[in-house]
Amino acid sequence: MQEGEQPEAGAAPQLPQPETAPAEPAAPPKGRGSVAKAAVVAIVIASAVLLRLFVYETDIVEGASMRPGVQPGDYVLMCKLSYLKHRTPRRFDVVTLRSPDGSGEVVIKRVVGLPYEWVWTFGKQVVVDSRPLVEPYADKGRGKTTAPVWVPPDSIYVLGDNRDGSEDSRAWGPVPLSSVRGKALLIYLPLRDAGLIR
Repeated sequence: MQEGEQPEAGAAPQLPQPETAPAEPAAPPKGRGSVAKAAVVAIVIASAVLLRLFVYETDIVEGASMRPGVQPGDYVLMCKLSYLKHRTPRRFDVVTLRSPDGSGEVVIKRVVGLPYEWVWTFGKQVVVDSRPLVEPYADKGRGKTTAPVWVPPDSIYVLGDNRDGSEDSRAWGPVPLSSVRGKALLIYLPLRDAGLIR
């Protein structure tokens, strides 16, 4: 185009081209992201293992002694730390323990009698130090009368909620605190039964 000539209609003006293209941003070092992910996964796994070893444990309920609240086949989460430092279970806590019958079987029961208390059953009624217990959770069945039993200082008296279908302190007597594994907190499987244990 000669000096003084007008550009043709519709023609785009010519822009000067840069001599060099702008430099692209540097790529992050390869492998750093995968190392971080692996570290996170390792920490999660280690935490789960430590929790499993020292804090929580799962048990599968066998038998119907805790019906209706806990069913056979329920997966129960239990806390091992609940009774450390000589803490005694509270009345109505649901606990897992080694059966005192020598089988080594893990059973789940409810605490009704504490150290230094007298406990007995009169028909369907549980009596502790002459006070009848209110037990809305229990299926009392036909009922059974037992003689008063004194609970030693290092023991507890446990019963199954399904009274007609439970072997418990009525047969064993008070069980030592050393046999208690922990407090049963919740059912997590099957989902239809999932929830806190009360």
